[in-house]
Amino acid sequence: MIKSKECLKSLNCYETDKFEPKCILKLDSNENCWGVSKKVLAELKKIDKTTISRYPFYGEVIGALSKKYSLSEENILTTNGADEALSVIISTYLEAKDELLCFIPTFSMPKIYACITNANFRGVDYYTKWEFDAEKLMAQIKDNTKLLYITSPNNPTGELAKVEDIEKILKNYPNVGLILDITYISFSDENVNYFELAKKYDNLFIVKSFSKDYALAGLRFGAIFTQNKNIQECKKVISPYSTNSLAAKLVKTAIFDKQFEEKIKNEIKISRDYLASELSRLGYKPYPSQANFILCDFGEKVDFIYQKLKNAGILTRKFNGNELLKNCLRITLAPKKDLEKVVKVLEEKKLLVFDLDGVVFDVTNSYRQAIIKTFEHFCKDKTITNEDIKKAKEIGGLNCDWDLTKYLLSQNGYEISLDEVTRVFQEMFFDPNKTGSKGLIDNEKLDLPESVLKSLSNNYDFAVFTGRPRAEAIYSLEKYGILKYFSKIISQDELEREKRKPHPEGLNIIKNTTSYKEIYYFGDTIDDIKSANAANVLSFGVTKDKDTAEKLKNEGAKSIVYDMSKLKDFLKKETR
Repeated sequence: MIKSKECLKSLNCYETDKFEPKCILKLDSNENCWGVSKKVLAELKKIDKTTISRYPFYGEVIGALSKKYSLSEENILTTNGADEALSVIISTYLEAKDELLCFIPTFSMPKIYACITNANFRGVDYYTKWEFDAEKLMAQIKDNTKLLYITSPNNPTGELAKVEDIEKILKNYPNVGLILDITYISFSDENVNYFELAKKYDNLFIVKSFSKDYALAGLRFGAIFTQNKNIQECKKVISPYSTNSLAAKLVKTAIFDKQFEEKIKNEIKISRDYLASELSRLGYKPYPSQANFILCDFGEKVDFIYQKLKNAGILTRKFNGNELLKNCLRITLAPKKDLEKVVKVLEEKKLLVFDLDGVVFDVTNSYRQAIIKTFEHFCKDKTITNEDIKKAKEIGGLNCDWDLTKYLLSQNGYEISLDEVTRVFQEMFFDPNKTGSKGLIDNEKLDLPESVLKSLSNNYDFAVFTGRPRAEAIYSLEKYGILKYFSKIISQDELEREKRKPHPEGLNIIKNTTSYKEIYYFGDTIDDIKSANAANVLSFGVTKDKDTAEKLKNEGAKSIVYDMSKLKDFLKKETR
């Protein structure tokens, strides 16, 4: 089998969606949420068949770029998006053992392109979060540093590099190439122009994407602006027709639609100020931004906030595996009326936390049957009933059905190891690799209808604290189409064995990683109520049995829900 280059082993793919995601707001990719200008759409209608059937010509678009940015045509190279511009420059100038240096965090592709060439990528931490510091960057330059990468404004942190700082680096290190990515510059409040530097310094490579400000992400158009001798070298690396004909024709229209450009810039400013103010009001930490996005620190609540927004159909950018950004989300700016939807989702609500078995799902014919059948597997001359199971549950300390089954076997004189009980139980209850029915889990019914969750979702958020393994919880919630309502799920997989119910750890995690002042827990066992009491969370018992209801009340349940389909009426009465 042929092997890929050794340097690729340490790289992960930059994954992209195969299909358009189902959402109401796509705020995860910094696309232009206002859409393309009407002039571009009008120009698109004029495209004739030869534009598509022939190879592209770049003279007109290069001429337009030359006029727009006051540079000679010989100083411009069109590319397939800014990604290709970065790839071409890095492939042209970096060799093995050379180094590409930049501040981190930043756009991920330069690291990938550097590694592909067997060169070294080195990221420098900021002195101050997130402020561009030319002195620190220059202090990190070594003999093998061949290229610097600076994004201004930076993605994902949003700060701007001053023209004088860029010039200081160019002047002091004439033998080090500086790639200056200005993809987001059109959104800046400050009137910054780096193009004069490109005329003056032959070690500057300005890179720009036209995806963001001109809303042309689908056309994949970018450009390199640098002195002609550099352009000639880059042409040796780039594909001869990498920029498509449609992009070449439409970009020259887009860049001269001044009215559209000003509108987007003004709208971005309004949206940026609004969202930053609202995030601060809600107690989070948005960082200053000069781009079309805001990076916000949500602290330990980040996973919950991300999921909560996603459940509401709002996609944001989460930085999994990046320690510097582990508590942050990047939110693309959209029209203010759309961002109001984001703020509404983040507004303080009450949180309803549900156990699953006997609360969300009727498990009489699933978990209960698995207990009975596992018991009968080991104890062929005896049987147990649902009443036996109920009585054992009321003892407390047997929230896990594996433990409960082992306990019932022991009470009948059969000492079976927990591992063996668990193995047999799971074979009957849930095997995700089976085709068709996955086991007894498919026999359970929904006690909490989706219609109830939907009607309550304007005033409440929802979470799960269950003794189930996570895979089983997700399977059942997905099967009934209600997983989307739950922003936080604590299963047995998130807890050490000794910290499962009746230990309050699961509820404490929910309290510590969410922002709710009022949390209500719904459970059907004494262990559920004990957990809530220990976590100082108001609890409600769930049962259809009056004797069990009395026991749950005696343990501390505030009240009893006898019918989860009438939860909305129950809450009106109990939480006024």
